[in-house]
Amino acid sequence: MWNGKGIRKMSMTAQAPRIGIVGLGSIGQIHAAAIAQLPELGNVVGVSRAGDDALRAARLPDSARHSVEDLLASDDVDVVAICTPSDTHADLARRALSAGKHVVVEKPFATDSSAGRRVLELAEARGLMAVGISQRRYEPQNAEIAELLMANALGRPVTCEVSVPWYRDAAYYQAAPWRASEGGGGGSLANQGLHSVDLALAFLGPVRQVTAQVANLGHDIAVEDTTVATLRFVSGALGVVMTTTCAYPGHAARLSLTTTKGRMSLEGAGVSEWTFETPPPTAEAPIPGGSSDPLAIGAAGHVAQWADILRSLRDGREPRVTGRNALHTAQVVEAIYRSAHRGQTVCLEEAE
Repeated sequence: MWNGKGIRKMSMTAQAPRIGIVGLGSIGQIHAAAIAQLPELGNVVGVSRAGDDALRAARLPDSARHSVEDLLASDDVDVVAICTPSDTHADLARRALSAGKHVVVEKPFATDSSAGRRVLELAEARGLMAVGISQRRYEPQNAEIAELLMANALGRPVTCEVSVPWYRDAAYYQAAPWRASEGGGGGSLANQGLHSVDLALAFLGPVRQVTAQVANLGHDIAVEDTTVATLRFVSGALGVVMTTTCAYPGHAARLSLTTTKGRMSLEGAGVSEWTFETPPPTAEAPIPGGSSDPLAIGAAGHVAQWADILRSLRDGREPRVTGRNALHTAQVVEAIYRSAHRGQTVCLEEAE
């Protein structure tokens, strides 16, 4: 889709990109905190759907407040960060692109993959950027592991196991109705497990086929709180995904990868197992996790991804993680739900 050719190149010496944030809830505040650490690359000039408390929490008390329509139409905004409930992402992205803005979309890129595909097609037609947030790919050790796998330094991947045993109480779901709605993008897979699934795709590449089961085992909500799925990757590797929000009091997410040369495990954001002859990634400062608190994920991954996005705008190039990556992750999640509801294997037609 968007290939970095013909995008509107911005001069960082004259003016850093001006960013508008749509939605200043918990995740919008993380975006604001991340961008604030990059003043030489970009700055927030306006927000919408933000009350006084949210502005203070995001340390943006003086930012201009707009309606969504006015923010998207503003000549003072170059890039729109979409941090609203999941089921609004694709529509807002299309509207922003139609208004000539680059877009950065919080996960998921879209709750319907066909809508996500239309976003990328519009971005390509307009020569604009449309990317999804994949902050775990930007954590230094994860980026290093992905590079080692791509260089075949760790052998051929054989199996991947993703486990997200988190906990969310009833108040969490009551605070935002979309979290309890499948159509709204709620559910332990789509809302909590998506970034771990995305990281597995960063390591192993695209998925060809999925089977799955879902259940509601601990909450009075209209969407699953527990999912188990199997994945067949295009490479031939096999994977298992388990997500839940019933695992009191919440435990660290885990990703384990077995290859023909060894095995590794990431627990939370740290390497807990490494049997390869190749040395493990350099240890970094611990990155918080969201096992029991959605606000505990920190901003480090978002800082790194925003830096890449803003530099790519300056240089007129494609960012390291593209909208295509975000769309494929959304397609995998969609296929898992479809498999569970139909009780049959689902093939991803566009896996490549």
